[in-house]
Amino acid sequence: MTYALLSKYRSELMGIAMIAVMLFHATDLETGFYALDQLRSLGFGGVDIFVLLSGLGLAMSLSRREQEYGRFMARRSVRLLPAYFLVMLPYTLFLFLTGRAPLSTFVWNSTLLNYWVRCEGGFNWYITGIMTLYVLTPPAVKLLRARPGARIPLLLGVTVGSFLVSQILMRDSWWYHLDIIYRVPIYTAGLVLGLHVAEGRGFSLRDGIVWGVSLALGVVYAWVRPSLGSYAQGTYIFAFTTIPACLIFAWCMDKLPLGWLWRALRFLGENSLEIYLLNVSLFSEIALLRRFFDPGPGHYAYYAASFALNILLGWTLHKAVGLAAGRLRGKKAADSPGKF
Repeated sequence: MTYALLSKYRSELMGIAMIAVMLFHATDLETGFYALDQLRSLGFGGVDIFVLLSGLGLAMSLSRREQEYGRFMARRSVRLLPAYFLVMLPYTLFLFLTGRAPLSTFVWNSTLLNYWVRCEGGFNWYITGIMTLYVLTPPAVKLLRARPGARIPLLLGVTVGSFLVSQILMRDSWWYHLDIIYRVPIYTAGLVLGLHVAEGRGFSLRDGIVWGVSLALGVVYAWVRPSLGSYAQGTYIFAFTTIPACLIFAWCMDKLPLGWLWRALRFLGENSLEIYLLNVSLFSEIALLRRFFDPGPGHYAYYAASFALNILLGWTLHKAVGLAAGRLRGKKAADSPGKF
């Protein structure tokens, strides 16, 4: 076992995350098996995998080469925002024309302030949230690199601080802002693990014990959570389980001869941003879409068809954005003065 497996199988792990998120958003899909339905209801933990791997990848990138802050943010924006705007603008227009969002929503969604001002018709929180974390990433990585011995205490401090802040916000009914607050510790953990990978740190017996205990605590918490009241949020489960689960998945990918499955997961992971954006917009309009498709018993046929279409459109959008970006880079290169 090595932490480098998280980087090696990053796309495949994101594919697993995408499946989890799609199943979570399949709100009335009932398998008929209690355990499977409970597992589906925890699919929002796929976002924690996205957040963890984002932090890991950026920490590795920043540790390998220095990047000017503006250039770092520009690269992140170019990766996320074209697809975001291509999905957000028509969807916001749809909400406006159907009377579900005011005209000002275009401003809030376009400036990524929608999550913070709680506007009506605000687009999904993830892009705003992850861009907020990106803003803090270069100084955070710089601090973690300068103080390697303080990484774990800093991570523990961030985790405790996030827990306290989230509890305060819950009691003051600021539930809306918790999606990102919950994920600050897992993103910070991703930064720490990314530095471990970049520095070639090994995976010791102590690491195995720590993550084994963490996984066990997460399972226990998930078991007793229903009896703890409304402030014992399900998201806390993934503070314990995301890293050990990703390590187990990555180890399986490295050892099991299931190439067809790993290729399918890699495909989903490589197109996960676009699939996600469409999943939380167009494919969240379940009542509308079902006017054109009979859901059938248990809604299995509907979700099979909608998932397939969601993935196909996500892949198409990914290709279109990539093609446009390639042409733009080629035009810039052609317009630049030659070197003699």
